[in-house]
Parts: sequence; C-alpha cells; structure tokens
Amino acid sequence: MGAVVVGVIGTLLGVLIGGALQQSQASRNRKWQREDSLSDAKRTAYAEYLRSISASYAQAVSGQRNRSEDGRLLAVTAEIEVLAGRDVSGPARDLVNSVIQAHTAIAAGASVAEAGVAEVDRRRYELIERFKADLGRTTHP
Repeated sequence: MGAVVVGVIGTLLGVLIGGALQQSQASRNRKWQREDSLSDAKRTAYAEYLRSISASYAQAVSGQRNRSEDGRLLAVTAEIEVLAGRDVSGPARDLVNSVIQAHTAIAAGASVAEAGVAEVDRRRYELIERFKADLGRTTHP
C-alpha cells in the first residue's frame, strides 16, 4: 500500500509542477507579446513622425502650406508621448515645435538658412538615434 501512496503523491506532484511551469511559460509569452506589440506601435509612430516632418517641409518649400501635415505631426507626437518615455517624447515635442516654426517661416518667404533648417535637421537626426535606442536598435557612427 505504501508504494501506491508514493506513486500517487509523485504523480500529483508531477501534475502540479507541470501546471505551474506551463503557467509560468504562458505568462512569459504574454509579456513578450505585449513588448512586441509596444515595439511595433512605437516603430509605426516614429516612422509616421518622420514622414510627417518631411511632408510638412515639402509643403512649406512648395508654398502649398495648408497645415495638414502639422496636424498629423502633432497627432503622432501625442501618440509618441503615450508610448515612449520622457527621454524620447520630450525631444520629440520640442522638435515638432521647431519644425512647425521653421516650415512656417519658409512658407512665409524666409530662406532655408533663415528658417534654421540646418539646426532643425541636426536635432531630427539626434532624435532618430533616440528612436533607434528606444527600439533596441544598435546605431553605427
């Protein structure tokens, strides 16, 4: 009878340990899926942010400044503020304000140099490096 009890207890312990391991693995899988979803959302927002800057510049240079890209840029900046930490969202908000000022100046007739596009572009490249770091991408000098 003792061997039967030991066998039953061993089986029950095996079932309990196996169930606990399955729960642990499922929990880890859900965590990884959430992290992947967040990373995908950030990647999409960062790409849209950069695309909107380029489109806004194209509108300013062409004189067709209807501000539609400014609205998109502000919207995606708000999305970045929700998705990313302050080390990324703060510089993104600061840059968007500078971008809108520069593009407004260009549309009003200022030269690219007068509008400070070189400085804005330098800051844009710095922000791109922050985006890459936030996404866990290694950057090359």
